[in-house]
Amino acid sequence: MSKESIVEKIISEAEIRANSFIEEQTARADGILAAAAEECKSYIYTFQSETDRMIDDLEARGKTVADLEVRKLQLASKAKVLDGVFARALEKLKSLDKRVMRNLLTGMLREAEDGDVVTLGRRQEGVLTSDDVSAFAEEKGITLSLSSEFGDFDGMIISGKGVDKNLTFDVEIALLREKIETQIAKEIFG
Repeated sequence: MSKESIVEKIISEAEIRANSFIEEQTARADGILAAAAEECKSYIYTFQSETDRMIDDLEARGKTVADLEVRKLQLASKAKVLDGVFARALEKLKSLDKRVMRNLLTGMLREAEDGDVVTLGRRQEGVLTSDDVSAFAEEKGITLSLSSEFGDFDGMIISGKGVDKNLTFDVEIALLREKIETQIAKEIFG
């Protein structure tokens, strides 16, 4: 064999080995790429699933927050209506005619005890007189007196032995509200 044929044979065998090596490495690279592609798909599905779950959670939270906000607004509206109802009741109470106001104040005197002093609000001046208070006290068998002073309120305060009974209209409406607000809310709002 000549030198040239030996060189050709070496080159030919080198090319065969190189091609074989390239094919092996190409197959190996294709396998690595296929595995990487599968792994990417798995990540995509996992992250897509995670993303979908997060979106669902956000939508649910948003709906919950919106529902709470709606309820809060509804409660505020209902409270405003109830405030208006009790404010109107207080105004009607304050604007009773003299005869009805006198009967109301006389009824409030039932809370009085022996030795108490009755103080009327400025707008109730002249509705109950000292004679009215004395007549009531005599009927009940106690001593009562009507203060010559008038308070900056509507209704009355009965002062006694260390204890004052606040029968002002504001307080009476507030106490009434505590008792019946739930019932009125059910009637108004169902």
